Amino acid sequence: MHRRFRWALVALTALLLSMALPLRPFFAEANDIRAQLEQAQRDLEAVRQKQAQVQNELADLAFQAEEAEAQLRLVEAELVVANENLAVVTAEYEEVSAELEQVQAEVADARARYAEKREILGDRIRAIRENGPVDRLAVLFGAASFREFISRAEILSTIARKDRELVEEVQAEKLALEEKERQVEGRKTRLAALKAEAEEYQATVMAKRNEREQVSRSLEDRRQALAAQLDEMEWHSQQLAEQVAALVRELNRQAGIFAPIPPVTPVIITDHFGMRWHPILGTQRMHYGTDFAANWGQTVHAIETGVVLQTSYDDVYGNLVIIDHGGGITSWYAHNSTILVSEGQAVSQGDPIAYAGSTGWSTGPHVHLEIHVNGVQKDPLDYVKW
Repeated sequence: MHRRFRWALVALTALLLSMALPLRPFFAEANDIRAQLEQAQRDLEAVRQKQAQVQNELADLAFQAEEAEAQLRLVEAELVVANENLAVVTAEYEEVSAELEQVQAEVADARARYAEKREILGDRIRAIRENGPVDRLAVLFGAASFREFISRAEILSTIARKDRELVEEVQAEKLALEEKERQVEGRKTRLAALKAEAEEYQATVMAKRNEREQVSRSLEDRRQALAAQLDEMEWHSQQLAEQVAALVRELNRQAGIFAPIPPVTPVIITDHFGMRWHPILGTQRMHYGTDFAANWGQTVHAIETGVVLQTSYDDVYGNLVIIDHGGGITSWYAHNSTILVSEGQAVSQGDPIAYAGSTGWSTGPHVHLEIHVNGVQKDPLDYVKW
């Protein structure tokens, strides 16, 4: 009795060991997947932290850009004022230049008159030098009568007065014109200084604006670089997120959990599970699946590992593929243009099983996905994750 018990114990131990041996690779593989998952999650967290840092830099950069734009607007306003001042100075300068031309013409006329009068005065002086000074007494007392005496006296007085007036007039006119010329030249010099000052101010403002524009360009270049970096990190983050999701699905699958993926990507839902207005029958009808947008001929993938249970054509479903995933769960893929698998074929998650189409009751190319649990249709979006 004791010996029988001992052999029974040995047999039971051997049986347990034989049952445990296949489990070791599973646990080893699960542990390896968990390690990969933890590493991928750490990588994903690091990338997301870096994303947040870059987004903060972009926010700071946007503030700097707004500040630079505000300064640039101030510089533009200063430039407008400078241009207005320059326009005023230029208009005044042109006005004075026209005035100067007129005065110069007047000076030229005055000089001509002055030269003419000087010539007359010179003739008088030469005559006096050639004939000697007029003896006023001889002229006066050489008169034959008193009336002639008075007449000669008036003539001599008039000549003397005219000579004095001629000299004084020429001198006064010359002095006045010279003074006017000096005033105009002074005005011209001042306007030239004002114009130079305005041009210098304009050049300063233009240099400042160019500097601000360079700063703006530098900020824009930096923004584009950060945006490109952010795009790259977002792509990397998406890749890591998909890797994490795939590892989680693999762990779930090993644990016997149904973890399907979308049948097509990108994922665009065109019709949900539930009551809807039927596009063909024109009545309120129950929609037992989820419709995914797809192009004609786009590859349809198995949402989970399983065995092809049925491939057939149905008037409503069109070209139909049904996959059995075990545990009473099946997935249905309808309206395909072409079926790529056959009944009894084992498929892995993500394997191509058909090409999308619009066969059966369909108004356009798409994938109609149904999930049946123990023969009852369930909302696919309660299971499918992406």
